[in-house]
Amino acid sequence: MITGFTISHVEGRIDSADSLAKQRFPRLNINLDSVNADGTKVKVNYTFVADYYDSDQKDAKNIGQLKLGGVVEITETKDNVVNITKRWSEKKTLPVEVAEEIINGLNFRCSATGTLVAYALGLIPPLVISTTKIQEAK
Repeated sequence: MITGFTISHVEGRIDSADSLAKQRFPRLNINLDSVNADGTKVKVNYTFVADYYDSDQKDAKNIGQLKLGGVVEITETKDNVVNITKRWSEKKTLPVEVAEEIINGLNFRCSATGTLVAYALGLIPPLVISTTKIQEAK
């Protein structure tokens, strides 16, 4: 369960103000950068990036970027914390149910904060409306 959420840094830039009229919905990426545990608390450092381009083509010109980063804190049982940290150290992934909760929380909070920054820069808001579902590879 998410018990804490911090956005510790926000960056926004425009690389090509002339191309703002051609911008497309941003390409979004959430990176889970590191996982640290202490007792029943797990801290997940993340980076949320929205890259803006002037078309949907593969060779599109980058016209701007939003980047938010911080920490999500979750509270779990000691057994779950052991499983989370073991999986992270072995595969750099989280258990599906934990990953879904974190990614959906990040989508909501970073989309809301990113919208304010995007508005100031003249970019399309990085809003994620749907819920993310993750499936294990078979």
